Amino acid sequence: MVTVSIIMPIYNVAETLRKSVQSLLDQTYQDFELILVNDGSTDYSGSICDEFQKEDNRILVIHQENTGSGFARNAGLDQATGEYIYFSDPDDYVEHTLLEENLVIALENQANMVVFGYYIEEISSRGKIKESRRLPILSVLTTKEDFRKSFRAFQTLDSNVLWNKLYKHRYLLENNCRFTDQRVGQDALFNHLVYRDLECVYFNQTPYYYYVQRVGSAINRYHSDRFLLEYTIAEQFEKLLVYWEYEHLYYDLINLAYWRTLYVELSNLVLEDCPLDDHQKEQRIATILSHPKIQEIIFSLDSGLEGKRHIQLLILLLKNARYRLVLSVMRAKIQFSKNYQHAFNAFKKIAGT
Repeated sequence: MVTVSIIMPIYNVAETLRKSVQSLLDQTYQDFELILVNDGSTDYSGSICDEFQKEDNRILVIHQENTGSGFARNAGLDQATGEYIYFSDPDDYVEHTLLEENLVIALENQANMVVFGYYIEEISSRGKIKESRRLPILSVLTTKEDFRKSFRAFQTLDSNVLWNKLYKHRYLLENNCRFTDQRVGQDALFNHLVYRDLECVYFNQTPYYYYVQRVGSAINRYHSDRFLLEYTIAEQFEKLLVYWEYEHLYYDLINLAYWRTLYVELSNLVLEDCPLDDHQKEQRIATILSHPKIQEIIFSLDSGLEGKRHIQLLILLLKNARYRLVLSVMRAKIQFSKNYQHAFNAFKKIAGT
């Protein structure tokens, strides 16, 4: 048994994998195991994993058929022996003191979760690096009630992502916190399970994780089931707040979650590879608007979204069934965003979409 198990799902990331793994092996705190789950990679990522395993007996490599990052993380959880669990992604890297300094907080307080800051490292097509950082604004939440009442502030530091959090293993086991096979957003779904009865949460106002975004490297493709996947995330988020009996306090956050499902689908429909013609796209929008929760945020007089002007413009068009104009607005927005693709990609990863 070790103090912490690090779990990394790996799929076709040979270009970035060595730097990511080495940053973990170089930790000042050494009592850990690193579980590399090669999820059916078709490049030489699997070979890189095997090379590292030969050189360091703290590394366990699992080779499996491609099942998605959620089930890959479950495979790691099944093998983990650590008192704490840390999830890291293979295209990012970490500070060498991440484990040592956050474990001090975790072990001294027997925290169920420690949340820390991170950097966003944006690399342009010319190799120029722009760096920013995000830090927690909270300090400690010892009870369930404290955590629930502070959830709005907690959300400001990306409640959906995994890599800025250290989880107590026993808490995950006792609360049956596992990943689903959902292709997108399974990070958020996992954390929704974690948050149901969470208490004893500590925050570290120091950044340790480098989320690397290579501008222009991501290609957005149309997915016919994107709305349903996003809707599932919003539903689970609402169920979490209903379970807490905080749905009235956070009604605007619930509405924003459902609005995001609609907005992501509108973006999905105007991608260049979408096979639908404009008439089919308009029909698709009309069908989406028939969902009760979507209707509620579109036609409610008090959705909590009134102060967001860009949302109100689209809502006005949707309420008046100006679907073709909605598509035109989204196309213009997508075209404009191409010049700011780094920001869009950062939002997608942080939001778990």
